[in-house]
Amino acid sequence: MKTNEELQYDVQLALGYEPLLHAAEIGVSVSDGIVTLSGIVDSLAKKTEAEHAAKSVAGVRAVVDEVSVHIGKRDFADDIDIARDAVRMLQGSLIIPQDALTVTVEDGWLTLEGTLHWNYQREHACHLVKDLPGVRGVTNEIRLGKELAEKVDSDQVVRAMRRHWSIDADEIEVEVHGTAVELKGTVCSLYQKEEAEKLAYKTPGVTKVINNLVVNLEQPYLC
Repeated sequence: MKTNEELQYDVQLALGYEPLLHAAEIGVSVSDGIVTLSGIVDSLAKKTEAEHAAKSVAGVRAVVDEVSVHIGKRDFADDIDIARDAVRMLQGSLIIPQDALTVTVEDGWLTLEGTLHWNYQREHACHLVKDLPGVRGVTNEIRLGKELAEKVDSDQVVRAMRRHWSIDADEIEVEVHGTAVELKGTVCSLYQKEEAEKLAYKTPGVTKVINNLVVNLEQPYLC
């Protein structure tokens, strides 16, 4: 198991390899595998990239993102401009149904609401708007409302886990509550925890995933 100092060094190295973050100053502190990121960046894209880079490092149990987004005057856009740009991006998407979502903007913070059928649509909607000029953050309150099944087949979720190269499905317990799936057990990295959740969301009928997987760094190294 890596020491706090070793993990801090690895995370700093991962941040340094990201071209988007060269000009950004990100502070890194580590305690028992939990990484805390701090500092100030000038775009939500940099904040998101820093979090993703930290999560990709082997040995990271969790990431606490305390990085703040401060928009400079040159990049400033008022809430009306942000809302107009967000609506334009969503309406221009071939993946998001027309008029399925509503957009609210307050002080540069954008909230998405509405109902979609699939989690990839929900993630795509957030991806479309998060890098718009002036956006300091995005709250994704999009719900999933599928009409494909009244209850999810847990065997389908397990089979999806077994097909993925990085996940040991034998260490994961899948419980189904109607159209919600709960994941329990242990994985050896934060990456595996997030991949397991993505796989569960891809199963037909799933509208919610409760991810209670625990990152156990003392498991056989499968990352």
